Amino acid sequence: MTVPSTAPRFAHGVMTITLDGEDVELFANVRASRTICRLYGGLNQAFTNTNAFDFDTLVNVVNAAAGRVGKQAEATAEAIFNEGVIVVAPQVLLFLNFLAGGGKAPKTETAKAGTAEAGIEAAASGEAG
Repeated sequence: MTVPSTAPRFAHGVMTITLDGEDVELFANVRASRTICRLYGGLNQAFTNTNAFDFDTLVNVVNAAAGRVGKQAEATAEAIFNEGVIVVAPQVLLFLNFLAGGGKAPKTETAKAGTAEAGIEAAASGEAG
């Protein structure tokens, strides 16, 4: 039996996470950015609160990013609790990075390592600038 992955999926300004068995699309757009910035006085404070596992911040960021209101927004808190704050917080941090980067998917560690290795090789051969 295979356990479903909890890793977020990225596509065209959308990060999809799973909360309590439901896929939730988090949109990296101006509306989400403005809402989060108004709530926390900027993205930096949202990062700080998320790092501190602040439950309300997790709920507010997911609701802002998913455009959830009313009963759907109320259900977010229950879903995050059921999924586990320790599981959701890193995903919200990843979303905040995604949002801060204009909705571009984060580069993988392999891609970063390849770029760094190319720079080291160029420097060693005297090609660096």
